[in-house]
Amino acid sequence: MTQLNPLNTSEESISKPLPSTLFCIISFNDLEAYFRIKESCEKAFSKVYLESNPMPKWTIDITEKSNIQIGEGTKILAFQRRINRDELPELKIKCIEIRKKLLKKDSTIRIIPGYLSSHNVILSSIYDDFHRIYLFHGIYAEVIYKYEKLQLQTLDSAPEFFAMNEVVYFFNALRDYHINNEKRY
Repeated sequence: MTQLNPLNTSEESISKPLPSTLFCIISFNDLEAYFRIKESCEKAFSKVYLESNPMPKWTIDITEKSNIQIGEGTKILAFQRRINRDELPELKIKCIEIRKKLLKKDSTIRIIPGYLSSHNVILSSIYDDFHRIYLFHGIYAEVIYKYEKLQLQTLDSAPEFFAMNEVVYFFNALRDYHINNEKRY
């Protein structure tokens, strides 16, 4: 983040943003596979501190390959450890590894990591599109929500899943938790 010195506008200083809250959207058919995913994610990332109720079915974005079968169940997990935003590609790669290990149990598994900051929600992807920004290692980032006028607002390019009431409610609760605990970091 670049900040201008109000006394001397020609000076710039670069600083890292505050850590963000990691979450994973998990799509599955087999409940036992879901619990194994949750366990693997906790080992890889940290303990889960917020787990959603069952969510509406995750839907594939039109930029993704349509040959991927999607599970009927969807849950969102948020983790205790805060992350630096530049960790997102590494976390996406780790989620792909976890998925590969469990595909024989449930071929519909999807694990989509993202992060929440005080002013937006970012989702990772392996697919390029006009509204995604390339990070590195084949991973892209997409802004899903922005926080404006005291509420989360879904961007027009976000998948329909994020406009559903249950999903908006979850991310509002997650943002409240994030803001209330931001002072620790």
